[in-house]
Amino acid sequence: MASVGHGLSYLVSLWLARTLGVEGFEAYVVASTAFILMVTITPLGFEKYALRLLPALFEQADWPRAKGYLRYGFRSTLLMSFLVAAAVGAWTHWISDLPANMRLAIIVSCLSLPAGALVHYALEVMSAAGHEVRATAIFRLAVPAVTLALVGVLFALPLTPSGAMAVACWGVAWMAALVLMAMKWRQVAPPQLQHVQAVEEKAAWFSEARPFWFYRIALAVLAQGGMLALVSFDAHGSAVGAYAVAMSTAGLAAILATATNRTYARRLSVLLERRDFATIMRVRGERLRWLLPTIAIFLLFTFGFTRQILALFRPEFVEEGLLPLRLLALSTAFSVVFALAPTYLKYARRKHVTYLTVAITALLQVLMLIVLVPRFGATGAAAANATSMVAMYGAFAWMATREVRRLQAGG
Repeated sequence: MASVGHGLSYLVSLWLARTLGVEGFEAYVVASTAFILMVTITPLGFEKYALRLLPALFEQADWPRAKGYLRYGFRSTLLMSFLVAAAVGAWTHWISDLPANMRLAIIVSCLSLPAGALVHYALEVMSAAGHEVRATAIFRLAVPAVTLALVGVLFALPLTPSGAMAVACWGVAWMAALVLMAMKWRQVAPPQLQHVQAVEEKAAWFSEARPFWFYRIALAVLAQGGMLALVSFDAHGSAVGAYAVAMSTAGLAAILATATNRTYARRLSVLLERRDFATIMRVRGERLRWLLPTIAIFLLFTFGFTRQILALFRPEFVEEGLLPLRLLALSTAFSVVFALAPTYLKYARRKHVTYLTVAITALLQVLMLIVLVPRFGATGAAAANATSMVAMYGAFAWMATREVRRLQAGG
């Protein structure tokens, strides 16, 4: 599902880049970046903490606390979405030198935030209740599929399409997904929740969700920092568009990890409890035997057809995006190979060092972006991203290997 969903999103970007022009596509990608950052900040970590807390509450039949958390997370997410959207909308309105089309696109993304944030929250709640396949189908497939269909309708109308209209297509898709999530939850929610009084432990839950929130923000900075830096330093629209295309194309490799890591992560959890390190290493080898050739094919294709890939979107992106795409493809390939290392560290109860590593890497990337982007544009943004990601996953791999050896030695 992750592969198909990313493929649909990629088609949306390709279609929009070819149709909107450089300025229209720039407004679209900047507004999309703003939405991603807002939807990361808004849930305050409650969506990820739900995946840790709710399964235990359901198993223990602690329905009052489960109902309390569901309500508290929903209210907090909804309230924060309005506050964040209002703050970003006001900030957008006050920036006088922001192009009008980009300002409108960002405002439309703010209007889409409540629905998008609640869908993210509902995804984790449904997964915690054991219905992750249905929730993921809505999140990964329905949202980009509806967006692609709406973009097709938009271009069929006698209108001049804009970045704001394209963002609105995503907004409508998020609202449709929210309705589907609500309908599915009514079907699968434990019936015991209806007959109990909700019990809320607000202070404890807020404190325990905070590390998940910080971790998500740090990851968002790593993923979107380059785009933010390009916009902040007034990079040309072709540089912004080329970097967005390079990131999206490199992301095709990242879905290999997304699509398979949950399966390997479950096996890793069981094997760690058994302290079966021989099987852990065998599973690692099994994963690498199919992953490395696949990554090699991806890199050969990306390096061999870099110009053609970029030209599919717009000819203006070729020169600006040539080196960024290759740098991001290499760093993404590296991170995919070692993608299970942070998962292993979390399972081995090394969460604090994992979170600290991510935070330090995000700070490192910000410093590199400040130095490199004004001088090298999209190439500087890609170099900062690639360097930080390789450093982070290299550190994770080293720490995970050391932890395995320590546990094998009986430490």
